[in-house]
Amino acid sequence: MKSEFETELSKQGFVYQETSDGYYNITPRNRIVQPISVELVISRPINEIIHDSQNGNELDGIGYFLFSLTSEHLPDYFIFAFRHLRNKSAQFMIIQTKELVRRLQKNMIRYRGGKNLELRLWLMDRHLYDTTNFSVEAEWYYLSKGRGGRMIDSTIWNYTPFRNNWILGSQD
Repeated sequence: MKSEFETELSKQGFVYQETSDGYYNITPRNRIVQPISVELVISRPINEIIHDSQNGNELDGIGYFLFSLTSEHLPDYFIFAFRHLRNKSAQFMIIQTKELVRRLQKNMIRYRGGKNLELRLWLMDRHLYDTTNFSVEAEWYYLSKGRGGRMIDSTIWNYTPFRNNWILGSQD
């Protein structure tokens, strides 16, 4: 997944350098600007019994992440990478750190093993949703498709605008 991420950076017109603290410094090719720091978080292996839909919703991708926000120096962006279930392509959720923190604080995200945060993303019909804390009932209520879409579409759990959005710096 890391090599696919680096290939995608080049394809999107970025020059990158991995730093000693595990982040990436990236800049647009042929432009002199301040580098943007990015942390790549790769999905953990998926357990379909735990991470998949309990209501029979058809998922196109599942990302399950454990990560930390306790570092003294946080990156400008987090990029969460996971696989499409059918075509196996790499999918990326690219979000500015301050927006991620805002959403997680409102969502009361669960902690795992002390300082690690848990995030579960579902890709459904080109839409990306945070379903980390969803019960079976919440899944049914928020993710069932109605005439006007899904109830989740107008909530902080909708991460669709950040899916494969490589226009870094425009999410302020």
